[in-house]
Amino acid sequence: MASTTTMNNWIEQLAVSLIPSSADPADQRKHKETFARRIKHHGHARTNQFAVAETLTGLEEKFQVLNLDDLAQALYTRRQELEKYQHRWIPDALDLLLHLSDNPARYSRVENLPEFQSQSEKAGPLRWADVEVDDPIDHQDDIWMVPEYSDFSSDEDEAVISSNSTSPETVFERHKGEFDREHLFDHGDAADDDSARSKLENSQFWRDQSQVVAITERQAIRETLFMFIGLKTSIFKVSDRGIRVDPKYQIAHLGSETSRAVLSDAGLIGSEIAWIRRWLSAGQDSNVMQLLRSRIRDILESFDCTICQMQDNILHERSSNGVLSLLQALQTIKQRAIPLIDILRVLPRFAHNDPVSALNALHEQIELASASGAALALRTLTPLFLSALKLYSVPVDTWLLTGRIEDTSTFFINKTSKPRNATTLWHDWFALSDDDKHMPVFLRPFVSHIFAAGKTAAFLQHLQQKSLDNGSGSLGFRGAVTETAYLQEHSAIPLLSATLEAVFNKHLTSLLATSTAALKDVLESACGLNKLLDAFDYLYLGKDGVILDRIETRLFDQIDRCVEMWNDRFLVADLVAEAYQATPCVDADNISVTSSYTSSRSIESRRRSVKILSSLTLSYHLPWPVANIISPASITAYQRVALTLSQIRRARFILERRAYFYVQNVPLGTDPGDQPFARAVYMALAHYVNVLYAHLTMCAVGPMTRDMRARLTTGTSVDDMIAAHAAYVRDLELACLSAPRVRPLRDAMLAVLDLCIRFADVVSAPTSTSSSASGRRGSVDFEASSFISARSHRRRRRLGARRGVESAGEDDEDDVDEEDDSGMGEGYSTFILDEASSVRKEIQRIKDVFERHVTFLLAGLRGVARSAGGVGDGLELLADSLEGVFPKKRTMFS
Repeated sequence: MASTTTMNNWIEQLAVSLIPSSADPADQRKHKETFARRIKHHGHARTNQFAVAETLTGLEEKFQVLNLDDLAQALYTRRQELEKYQHRWIPDALDLLLHLSDNPARYSRVENLPEFQSQSEKAGPLRWADVEVDDPIDHQDDIWMVPEYSDFSSDEDEAVISSNSTSPETVFERHKGEFDREHLFDHGDAADDDSARSKLENSQFWRDQSQVVAITERQAIRETLFMFIGLKTSIFKVSDRGIRVDPKYQIAHLGSETSRAVLSDAGLIGSEIAWIRRWLSAGQDSNVMQLLRSRIRDILESFDCTICQMQDNILHERSSNGVLSLLQALQTIKQRAIPLIDILRVLPRFAHNDPVSALNALHEQIELASASGAALALRTLTPLFLSALKLYSVPVDTWLLTGRIEDTSTFFINKTSKPRNATTLWHDWFALSDDDKHMPVFLRPFVSHIFAAGKTAAFLQHLQQKSLDNGSGSLGFRGAVTETAYLQEHSAIPLLSATLEAVFNKHLTSLLATSTAALKDVLESACGLNKLLDAFDYLYLGKDGVILDRIETRLFDQIDRCVEMWNDRFLVADLVAEAYQATPCVDADNISVTSSYTSSRSIESRRRSVKILSSLTLSYHLPWPVANIISPASITAYQRVALTLSQIRRARFILERRAYFYVQNVPLGTDPGDQPFARAVYMALAHYVNVLYAHLTMCAVGPMTRDMRARLTTGTSVDDMIAAHAAYVRDLELACLSAPRVRPLRDAMLAVLDLCIRFADVVSAPTSTSSSASGRRGSVDFEASSFISARSHRRRRRLGARRGVESAGEDDEDDVDEEDDSGMGEGYSTFILDEASSVRKEIQRIKDVFERHVTFLLAGLRGVARSAGGVGDGLELLADSLEGVFPKKRTMFS
């Protein structure tokens, strides 16, 4: 390949050879730079080397086919030689040679190539002599024989005249002079021609421009029949406003008023028929409207056949009584036009390309005909309506049986634009159209069933279940329309609306029950719906107290010891999974725990309230089919109920594990009446907590859960199942005082539960046990005088019995240190009594607040019970139970 400098020199020389010598030096330099830039930066692609190789291979094969093996061998040898050189311009050179070549199989040398000349210049104009050279013409062949026909010849006998001339001019010259073009139609004398012309003009009565034109009744009948069949006439003038009679025409044997009345009557009927013809001439895009148009055209064609038969009778002078009468013809036409008149009553209400308006109009007119007893109108309109409805039901059946929407522009169910998340298939994927024009009036009572059945079919399709369509056509709307048509035909009193309502209700109910049953089987067998509800009973509704006690004992103990990581979501998740690993209905892998910190206060302050438990949330993963039945809002409601039950168990735990020991075994003050008073308050708080928890679990959760399970089993649709579960969750929240509408009652309930923790802190506070503890242990500091649970006391007694009392001084000191360590392990009280206060005053304050909250809670429960429906009885029962423990008419504490 030449160097870059050499190439630049060549390009410059080429540019100089192209530039005129008279150009200025500046222009020459400019042209050279432009020329070089365009050559170097051209936008043309390189030659396709693979195409060149294929062309050469094809040329080699062509030589072999033409038996030119020497050329094929030479081409092959040179190609093999060129492959040794890896020059980048070889394909370009070969491509240039291929374009320059001209029939290499015929011309092997350049000097043998003929001079270039176009085919037209070589050959010149085409002549018959040139054609005959290649294909000689036999002038004696039968193809050149011209047949001659005469009046006396037949198709079988042809007089064939041979002619040597083949041009049309020859035939024209041969027959020239046999006829005179100017007198071709002149036959006979002029008088006869004038008579015939006069007779012809007289018969054309419409050419008469006089004021009144008298016509015969036969002419009036024929003109009337032409008008009815849609042809233009002279008597009747057609316009957009109808057909009117030309006043200058009058039937000869009738008076002017009578003639005008008869013809006007015919014009009115013709206007109605013409309106139908104009409607049929308009195009329709909807298949339902096209079907109606075809059926109406069939009725009109039957009417036209009647008109044609009447015209044939007039033409051949056939009549039942031998008299042609316009009144009789009009009477026959009116009788035959009754179906068209019935159609005309609904046709103006047909919107263009709107099948719904047509179905509504037909249904309304059929109802009026049924009410008025118009049997002929029913026989005309009912088949039209049923055939159109059967075709309209095709997309409806597609939706009902497969859950697919084929045409959203005319269907009353649409696909929504929301994200296609499988967990919201039932709620967010499909929606009813807001426009009523897409929904026939007679189908509106069944819209909910249609919507539910289609969504159930779509649900089954996404679960990869078989379609409900069995191919028999008995399911869906088409089967319902077929059954309706049969009942209409064989019923003594054909009431269409009642029949449609009964048949549609039967078919839709059966279809919905079948699809729902199939979906329930899938939800139970593949998704484990009942197993999931059992898991909710264990996780949220406290079905197994042993497992809950195993979990919450550890959590409550860490809270009492003020461990900041008590709600670590990983540790709690492992704890819950370990506790439920032996429960068959709970899948530990589906459990997740969420922890949140909603307060800036320290753990020492937050542990004094049961609201601290709200920072821990337990969730359970749902498969997407079940998530359509149990909504995320229901899961949130479950979590609120579980939180309420857990808060009650927290108060009961602190009363039983801490307060009980102190009020029973540890003196609380110097006054002998302090201990009985504390015990009475403890019993009141314990009764409140136990009655509340027993009512919520046994009188609310248990019965309501059983009723919900029964409703889920007997539900006839997925909507019924969703509604049953949603109502259950809503009522359960209200019954457990977890609903937002009863938040004041919930606050009062939580305030009493917080009083339980405060009572335990008061009775276990260091100042409350200092006098008794000093007699047994000597003086202790704040950390050492923390609350001592019954479990720690029992452990100390076991340690003391095991060691004995051999060495009093040194051993006692060790025991004190060990007691302090164990106390620190259990936790410490975050409640300290003021110096000006005492245990008796604090307990009295707790009792007063407790009584106030309980009074408010009782009144609130009875108030809510009056407007809570079925849950009201349970709330009333809870109020009675709490009032039985704390009567209002007597002192609550002795």
